[in-house]
Parts: sequence; structure tokens; C-alpha cells
Amino acid sequence: MKKIMMMCFAIILAFTGGCSMSDSQKNGNQEEAIKPKDMDPKDLPQVPAFQDEKTREYMASTKEAEPGYYLLVSKLKGFTMLFPEDGEYSDSEISNENESLFFDSVDKKTNIVMNASIEFYRNESFINDPDTMLDIVSGENEYKGDFDKLALKGKDIFFASKKEFFNKESNPSYIYLGYIKSTEQSYLGIAYSYRFSCSAKVDTCSQKPDEYEKKVKKMLKSITFNLDKKGKEDGK
Repeated sequence: MKKIMMMCFAIILAFTGGCSMSDSQKNGNQEEAIKPKDMDPKDLPQVPAFQDEKTREYMASTKEAEPGYYLLVSKLKGFTMLFPEDGEYSDSEISNENESLFFDSVDKKTNIVMNASIEFYRNESFINDPDTMLDIVSGENEYKGDFDKLALKGKDIFFASKKEFFNKESNPSYIYLGYIKSTEQSYLGIAYSYRFSCSAKVDTCSQKPDEYEKKVKKMLKSITFNLDKKGKEDGK
């Protein structure tokens, strides 16, 4: 009789223990599912990308994707990209198919300010023609020159740079501009520009355009388009 009771007790204990583990796992999954925008800022990384309320709405996870970078997801869920930890939302525009995001960052060690714009287009006829898009980007940035083409998996990146002076006595600004075209789906692309300048709070600063270019290309290469299944099947 005692053996039977002990067996029953063991079965009950195993069952209740299993239930407790299941509840714990469920709670763990819920915690992981909480988005950064819904978390207490004190529990988030202490960097502008998360401490700024507007910026953290775009952050996918509190885990670094690469040192100094986190994963950004556009509001339309049209693309993802690496976003610098010191980046901060400046402005945005959004419609049913298009989305623009403007953000800035300040390197306090070098006193260099970066101003960036990412303009996402979907299902627009003009976005499918690289020549048209490059004319638009060139006009917006007063650029007269050629673009290099980087052919990568899923996309072509058209890239150019220019040096600009506000006046003869000012420090130059370095601008990187171009267009990214999806090669897996038609009518899908991004126009972009990045500007690096000395902070207005200092008279001089040490500028390193080679490092700026590497940083910009790192972000551009990280961009991944979220393809529309129907569009992909139709070859669009």
C-alpha cells in the first residue's frame, strides 16, 4: 500500500513540477517578446538609439547585431538595417507604400555630426529605373558625377561621394549619396544620403572621410528588403 501511495505522490509531484516549468517557460517567452518601445528606459541600453523615445520605436531588439549597432525595422516592415547606437530620430514621413526616415548622430570624441536620410519606395514605377533615381538623387544633393555600382545578393547599391564647403573659411562636409535597388523584386528600392560635418559647437575638428565611407557602406550593405510574396512570384 505504501509503495502505491509513494508512486502516486511521485506522479503528482512530476506533473505539478512539469506544469511549473511550463509556466516559467511561458513567462520567459513573454519577456523576450516585449518590444524595446514597451520597456522601461532604465532596462534598455544606455545609448541614444534606445533612450530616445522616437528612435526606440524602430529598434527590433536590445541585443547588439554587431558591436555599436542594433537592428532597425522600418515602420512599414519594408526593410531592416544596422543602426548606430548613437543614432537618434530626427524626422519621418510615411504613407501606404513609402517611408522616409531621417536621423542624426554625434560622435562626442571627434565632434563629428552625421545627418542621414533613408527614403524607402515600394510599388512606384520610377523606383525601377536606376537612371531616373540617380538623376533625382543627384538633383537633391547638387551632385554632378558618376556612381559606382556594388552588386550584392538581393540588391544593387549605387554609390557616390562629394566634398562640400559652406564657405571658404568653413570646414568641409562629406556627403555620401545614392540608391539601392532590389534585384529580387521590382518596384522596390531606397534613396539615401549621409552627411558628415564638424559640430557647430567647435571651431575645428579632425575629419576622416575614409572612415565615414566605411561606416556608410556598412549600413547600406546591411539593408535587407522584406519581399512581398505575391510580387516575388509574379516577378515584380
